[in-house]
Amino acid sequence: MTSKEKQAKIRLVMKEFKSGKLKSSSGGKVTSARQALAIALSEAGMSRKPKEDMSDDYYMAFMKELGGKEEPEEEEMDESAGEKRCKGYLAAVKKSKRKKA
Repeated sequence: MTSKEKQAKIRLVMKEFKSGKLKSSSGGKVTSARQALAIALSEAGMSRKPKEDMSDDYYMAFMKELGGKEEPEEEEMDESAGEKRCKGYLAAVKKSKRKKA
């Protein structure tokens, strides 16, 4: 779906909301503009939530690509250690996005 098609889909869904014809998945009438926007973005394939499914391997490859220091590889790594690194990285990315906006 191209950008123009996505914009047209969002426009169409918001027009349905304004006319009072937009229904939620449960069949109820949508009364919140935020809910209508969420439905529109979902139907257009433009979800606003960042994906948090970064695996430890992806994280390491990303850091190497950025030119960061390589961490010494351990024979066995706790899953919790990898999760902590990913969560810390995601928190830093969210913080930098807030500063830009």
